[in-house]
Amino acid sequence: MSNLYMRKTTFLVGGREITDPLTIKFSVPFGDNDKVDTIDIQVYNLKDETINSISANKVAILSAGYVDDHGVIFSGTLKKKETKWEGLDKITTFKCIDCTLDYTRGVIKRTYARNTPASLILRELARDAGLAIGDIDLPVDFIYRSGKALNGKIKFLVSEIAKDCKAKLHINKGRMYVRDRAKGDKVGLDISKETGLIDEPEEIEEEVKDEKKSKSKNPKKKLKGYKIKMLLNHKITTDVIIKLTSRKVSGVFRVSKGEHKGDTSGTEYYTECEVVPI
Repeated sequence: MSNLYMRKTTFLVGGREITDPLTIKFSVPFGDNDKVDTIDIQVYNLKDETINSISANKVAILSAGYVDDHGVIFSGTLKKKETKWEGLDKITTFKCIDCTLDYTRGVIKRTYARNTPASLILRELARDAGLAIGDIDLPVDFIYRSGKALNGKIKFLVSEIAKDCKAKLHINKGRMYVRDRAKGDKVGLDISKETGLIDEPEEIEEEVKDEKKSKSKNPKKKLKGYKIKMLLNHKITTDVIIKLTSRKVSGVFRVSKGEHKGDTSGTEYYTECEVVPI
Protein backbone atom coordinates (compact mmCIF):
# COMPACT_ATOMS: atom_id res chain seq x y z
CA MET A 1 0.00 0.00 0.00
CA SER A 2 2.98 2.32 0.49
CA ASN A 3 3.12 3.41 -3.16
CA LEU A 4 -0.59 3.26 -4.01
CA TYR A 5 -0.77 7.06 -4.22
CA MET A 6 2.23 7.37 -6.58
CA ARG A 7 0.20 7.19 -9.79
CA LYS A 8 1.51 6.26 -13.21
CA THR A 9 -0.50 6.90 -16.39
CA THR A 10 0.76 6.43 -19.95
CA PHE A 11 -1.13 6.86 -23.22
CA LEU A 12 0.48 5.41 -26.34
CA VAL A 13 -1.19 6.43 -29.59
CA GLY A 14 0.09 6.65 -33.15
CA GLY A 15 3.60 5.81 -31.97
CA ARG A 16 3.60 8.74 -29.52
CA GLU A 17 3.91 8.23 -25.76
CA ILE A 18 2.01 10.74 -23.64
CA THR A 19 2.58 10.75 -19.90
CA ASP A 20 3.35 12.99 -16.90
CA PRO A 21 3.51 15.90 -16.35
CA LEU A 22 0.67 16.37 -18.88
CA THR A 23 -2.83 16.08 -17.46
CA ILE A 24 -4.67 12.98 -18.72
CA LYS A 25 -8.34 12.31 -18.01
CA PHE A 26 -10.03 9.05 -18.93
CA SER A 27 -13.13 6.91 -18.51
CA VAL A 28 -12.78 3.28 -19.61
CA PRO A 29 -15.98 1.18 -19.48
CA PHE A 30 -16.02 -2.61 -19.85
CA GLY A 31 -18.71 -5.27 -19.73
CA ASP A 32 -19.86 -8.76 -20.74
CA ASN A 33 -22.08 -7.73 -23.66
CA ASP A 34 -21.64 -7.33 -27.41
CA LYS A 35 -21.59 -3.54 -27.28
CA VAL A 36 -18.48 -1.90 -28.73
CA ASP A 37 -17.17 0.27 -25.90
CA THR A 38 -16.12 3.81 -26.78
CA ILE A 39 -13.80 5.74 -24.52
CA ASP A 40 -12.67 9.35 -24.39
CA ILE A 41 -9.11 10.11 -23.35
CA GLN A 42 -8.48 13.81 -22.80
CA VAL A 43 -4.98 15.24 -22.82
CA TYR A 44 -4.32 18.83 -21.80
CA ASN A 45 -1.98 21.20 -23.59
CA LEU A 46 -0.37 18.88 -26.12
CA LYS A 47 1.97 20.49 -28.61
CA ASP A 48 0.46 21.09 -32.06
CA GLU A 49 3.26 19.03 -33.57
CA THR A 50 2.24 16.02 -31.50
CA ILE A 51 -1.48 16.44 -32.22
CA ASN A 52 -0.90 16.75 -35.97
CA SER A 53 1.33 13.67 -36.06
CA ILE A 54 -1.43 11.38 -34.75
CA SER A 55 -3.97 10.11 -37.27
CA ALA A 56 -7.10 7.99 -37.00
CA ASN A 57 -7.12 4.18 -37.20
CA LYS A 58 -3.93 3.89 -35.14
CA VAL A 59 -3.38 1.60 -32.17
CA ALA A 60 -4.26 3.26 -28.85
CA ILE A 61 -3.10 1.81 -25.52
CA LEU A 62 -3.78 3.32 -22.10
CA SER A 63 -1.86 2.06 -19.07
CA ALA A 64 -2.64 3.14 -15.53
CA GLY A 65 -1.96 2.28 -11.93
CA TYR A 66 0.80 3.00 -9.49
CA VAL A 67 4.58 3.02 -9.53
CA ASP A 68 4.86 -0.57 -8.30
CA ASP A 69 1.72 -1.91 -9.97
CA HIS A 70 0.47 -0.57 -13.29
CA GLY A 71 -0.75 -2.13 -16.52
CA VAL A 72 -2.96 -1.85 -19.60
CA ILE A 73 -6.58 -0.87 -18.93
CA PHE A 74 -7.45 -0.19 -22.57
CA SER A 75 -6.15 -1.40 -25.92
CA GLY A 76 -7.97 -0.51 -29.10
CA THR A 77 -8.09 1.88 -32.01
CA LEU A 78 -8.21 5.65 -32.34
CA LYS A 79 -11.43 6.54 -34.13
CA LYS A 80 -11.02 10.32 -34.22
CA LYS A 81 -9.58 13.27 -32.33
CA GLU A 82 -10.73 16.81 -31.66
CA THR A 83 -9.14 19.81 -29.98
CA LYS A 84 -10.81 22.76 -28.28
CA TRP A 85 -9.89 25.49 -25.84
CA GLU A 86 -11.34 25.94 -22.36
CA GLY A 87 -9.95 29.14 -20.90
CA LEU A 88 -6.18 28.80 -20.98
CA ASP A 89 -6.25 25.05 -21.53
CA LYS A 90 -6.06 23.35 -24.92
CA ILE A 91 -7.86 19.99 -24.56
CA THR A 92 -7.44 17.22 -27.13
CA THR A 93 -9.98 14.42 -26.91
CA PHE A 94 -9.02 11.07 -28.41
CA LYS A 95 -12.13 9.02 -29.14
CA CYS A 96 -11.21 5.34 -29.18
CA ILE A 97 -12.96 1.99 -29.54
CA ASP A 98 -11.90 -1.28 -27.88
CA CYS A 99 -11.62 -3.15 -31.17
CA THR A 100 -10.55 -2.53 -34.77
CA LEU A 101 -12.37 -0.39 -37.31
CA ASP A 102 -12.55 -3.53 -39.46
CA TYR A 103 -14.74 -5.13 -36.77
CA THR A 104 -17.24 -2.26 -36.74
CA ARG A 105 -17.17 -1.37 -40.43
CA GLY A 106 -15.94 -4.47 -42.24
CA VAL A 107 -18.42 -6.28 -44.48
CA ILE A 108 -18.16 -9.99 -45.29
CA LYS A 109 -19.86 -11.87 -48.12
CA ARG A 110 -19.01 -15.57 -47.91
CA THR A 111 -20.68 -18.96 -48.05
CA TYR A 112 -19.81 -21.99 -45.94
CA ALA A 113 -20.50 -25.60 -46.88
CA ARG A 114 -22.90 -27.94 -45.14
CA ASN A 115 -22.08 -29.10 -41.61
CA THR A 116 -19.75 -26.18 -40.88
CA PRO A 117 -19.30 -25.60 -37.12
CA ALA A 118 -19.86 -22.13 -35.67
CA SER A 119 -16.45 -22.17 -33.99
CA LEU A 120 -14.70 -22.26 -37.38
CA ILE A 121 -16.72 -19.31 -38.67
CA LEU A 122 -16.08 -17.29 -35.51
CA ARG A 123 -12.33 -17.82 -35.76
CA GLU A 124 -12.31 -16.72 -39.39
CA LEU A 125 -14.41 -13.64 -38.63
CA ALA A 126 -11.99 -12.69 -35.84
CA ARG A 127 -9.16 -12.99 -38.36
CA ASP A 128 -11.07 -10.86 -40.87
CA ALA A 129 -11.58 -8.19 -38.21
CA GLY A 130 -7.95 -8.18 -37.12
CA LEU A 131 -8.88 -9.29 -33.61
CA ALA A 132 -6.97 -11.71 -31.44
CA ILE A 133 -9.00 -14.52 -29.89
CA GLY A 134 -9.35 -14.22 -26.14
CA ASP A 135 -11.52 -17.30 -25.78
CA ILE A 136 -13.94 -19.30 -27.89
CA ASP A 137 -15.54 -21.87 -25.60
CA LEU A 138 -19.08 -22.37 -26.84
CA PRO A 139 -21.92 -23.83 -24.74
CA VAL A 140 -23.17 -25.25 -28.06
CA ASP A 141 -20.88 -25.39 -31.10
CA PHE A 142 -23.78 -24.97 -33.50
CA ILE A 143 -23.52 -26.99 -36.70
CA TYR A 144 -24.97 -25.33 -39.81
CA ARG A 145 -26.34 -28.47 -41.43
CA SER A 146 -27.46 -26.67 -44.59
CA GLY A 147 -24.41 -24.43 -44.75
CA LYS A 148 -24.16 -20.77 -43.80
CA ALA A 149 -24.27 -17.66 -45.99
CA LEU A 150 -22.69 -14.52 -44.55
CA ASN A 151 -23.55 -11.10 -45.90
CA GLY A 152 -23.17 -8.10 -43.63
CA LYS A 153 -21.02 -6.27 -41.12
CA ILE A 154 -18.66 -8.45 -39.13
CA LYS A 155 -19.87 -7.25 -35.72
CA PHE A 156 -23.46 -8.22 -36.53
CA LEU A 157 -22.47 -11.57 -37.98
CA VAL A 158 -20.41 -12.48 -34.90
CA SER A 159 -23.28 -11.47 -32.62
CA GLU A 160 -25.73 -13.59 -34.62
CA ILE A 161 -23.53 -16.68 -34.48
CA ALA A 162 -22.88 -16.23 -30.76
CA LYS A 163 -26.64 -16.30 -30.18
CA ASP A 164 -26.93 -19.50 -32.20
CA CYS A 165 -24.38 -20.99 -29.79
CA LYS A 166 -26.20 -19.64 -26.69
CA ALA A 167 -23.00 -17.80 -25.82
CA LYS A 168 -22.17 -14.33 -24.60
CA LEU A 169 -19.93 -12.13 -26.72
CA HIS A 170 -17.65 -9.31 -25.70
CA ILE A 171 -14.57 -7.56 -27.03
CA ASN A 172 -11.88 -6.61 -24.54
CA LYS A 173 -8.51 -5.03 -25.27
CA GLY A 174 -8.62 -6.06 -28.91
CA ARG A 175 -9.57 -9.67 -28.14
CA MET A 176 -12.80 -11.47 -28.93
CA TYR A 177 -14.48 -13.64 -26.29
CA VAL A 178 -17.40 -15.95 -27.12
CA ARG A 179 -18.29 -18.31 -24.28
CA ASP A 180 -20.72 -19.42 -21.61
CA ARG A 181 -22.34 -16.55 -19.76
CA ALA A 182 -21.11 -17.72 -16.36
CA LYS A 183 -17.51 -18.37 -17.38
CA GLY A 184 -14.76 -16.14 -16.04
CA ASP A 185 -10.98 -15.81 -16.05
CA LYS A 186 -9.51 -17.31 -12.91
CA VAL A 187 -7.13 -14.52 -12.01
CA GLY A 188 -8.04 -14.85 -8.34
CA LEU A 189 -7.63 -11.27 -7.14
CA ASP A 190 -8.07 -10.54 -3.46
CA ILE A 191 -10.15 -7.38 -3.02
CA SER A 192 -10.39 -5.98 0.50
CA LYS A 193 -9.79 -2.76 2.40
CA GLU A 194 -6.12 -3.72 2.67
CA THR A 195 -5.80 -3.97 -1.14
CA GLY A 196 -7.69 -0.79 -2.02
CA LEU A 197 -11.42 -1.42 -1.46
CA ILE A 198 -13.27 1.86 -0.89
CA ASP A 199 -16.46 1.79 1.17
CA GLU A 200 -18.70 -1.20 1.79
CA PRO A 201 -20.03 -3.09 -1.29
CA GLU A 202 -23.53 -2.04 -2.37
CA GLU A 203 -26.01 -4.85 -3.02
CA ILE A 204 -27.55 -4.81 -6.50
CA GLU A 205 -29.82 -6.99 -8.60
CA GLU A 206 -28.72 -7.63 -12.18
CA GLU A 207 -30.99 -8.90 -14.93
CA VAL A 208 -29.30 -11.43 -17.21
CA LYS A 209 -30.42 -13.69 -20.05
CA ASP A 210 -31.48 -17.18 -19.00
CA GLU A 211 -30.56 -19.52 -21.86
CA LYS A 212 -32.90 -22.20 -20.46
CA LYS A 213 -35.81 -19.83 -21.11
CA SER A 214 -34.54 -18.41 -24.41
CA LYS A 215 -37.85 -19.18 -26.18
CA SER A 216 -40.09 -17.79 -23.46
CA LYS A 217 -41.67 -14.31 -23.45
CA ASN A 218 -39.37 -13.23 -20.65
CA PRO A 219 -35.98 -14.97 -21.12
CA LYS A 220 -34.43 -13.08 -18.21
CA LYS A 221 -33.49 -13.95 -14.67
CA LYS A 222 -32.43 -11.78 -11.76
CA LEU A 223 -29.04 -12.28 -10.20
CA LYS A 224 -28.00 -10.64 -6.95
CA GLY A 225 -24.54 -9.17 -6.80
CA TYR A 226 -22.61 -6.15 -5.57
CA LYS A 227 -21.28 -2.85 -6.81
CA ILE A 228 -17.80 -2.18 -5.50
CA LYS A 229 -15.38 0.72 -5.69
CA MET A 230 -11.63 0.52 -5.21
CA LEU A 231 -8.42 2.38 -5.89
CA LEU A 232 -7.67 2.03 -9.59
CA ASN A 233 -6.78 -1.59 -10.29
CA HIS A 234 -5.66 -2.37 -13.84
CA LYS A 235 -6.23 -6.11 -13.31
CA ILE A 236 -9.99 -5.62 -12.92
CA THR A 237 -11.83 -6.16 -16.20
CA THR A 238 -14.67 -8.19 -17.70
CA ASP A 239 -14.99 -11.77 -16.41
CA VAL A 240 -12.12 -11.59 -13.94
CA ILE A 241 -12.72 -13.77 -10.87
CA ILE A 242 -12.16 -12.04 -7.54
CA LYS A 243 -12.28 -12.95 -3.87
CA LEU A 244 -14.12 -10.14 -2.11
CA THR A 245 -13.72 -9.60 1.62
CA SER A 246 -15.38 -6.79 3.54
CA ARG A 247 -17.14 -6.28 6.85
CA LYS A 248 -20.49 -7.47 5.43
CA VAL A 249 -19.57 -9.45 2.31
CA SER A 250 -17.26 -12.37 1.72
CA GLY A 251 -17.13 -14.67 -1.28
CA VAL A 252 -15.94 -15.40 -4.80
CA PHE A 253 -17.41 -13.35 -7.63
CA ARG A 254 -17.13 -12.69 -11.37
CA VAL A 255 -16.80 -9.12 -12.66
CA SER A 256 -19.70 -8.47 -15.06
CA LYS A 257 -19.05 -4.83 -15.93
CA GLY A 258 -17.37 -1.71 -14.66
CA GLU A 259 -15.30 1.34 -15.39
CA HIS A 260 -11.85 2.77 -14.77
CA LYS A 261 -11.87 6.53 -14.16
CA GLY A 262 -8.91 8.82 -13.77
CA ASP A 263 -7.76 12.42 -13.68
CA THR A 264 -4.01 12.74 -13.19
CA SER A 265 -4.41 16.32 -11.97
CA GLY A 266 -7.11 15.60 -9.38
CA THR A 267 -8.35 13.10 -6.83
CA GLU A 268 -10.38 10.93 -9.23
CA TYR A 269 -8.47 7.70 -9.82
CA TYR A 270 -10.51 4.58 -9.15
CA THR A 271 -12.13 1.42 -10.51
CA GLU A 272 -15.81 0.72 -10.02
CA CYS A 273 -17.43 -2.56 -11.03
CA GLU A 274 -20.36 -4.89 -10.57
CA VAL A 275 -19.76 -8.48 -9.53
CA VAL A 276 -21.98 -11.56 -9.42
CA PRO A 277 -21.47 -14.78 -7.45
CA ILE A 278 -20.08 -17.89 -9.15
